[in-house]
Amino acid sequence: MADQRVTFHIHYTPDEGGYNALEPVTGTTSWGRDLAEAKAMITEALELYFAEVSREDAEAIAARQADAWSGDVDVTVQAA
Repeated sequence: MADQRVTFHIHYTPDEGGYNALEPVTGTTSWGRDLAEAKAMITEALELYFAEVSREDAEAIAARQADAWSGDVDVTVQAA
């Protein structure tokens, strides 16, 4: 397999002083003081992650990412 570009869906959540970034297929996480920094940091974290996995694992992850989707669920939260 030749090198390929894969689009990952990142979930950003506000955190005290910045944003957490999570890529759920690999479980990769990062943080930044603002969204731009969080995006740059999660990109770097994913590149480092893929530098350490085998080509076969990278291909399998890329295939799973292609089939990944996200959605919302409504949950009843009981007051304590």
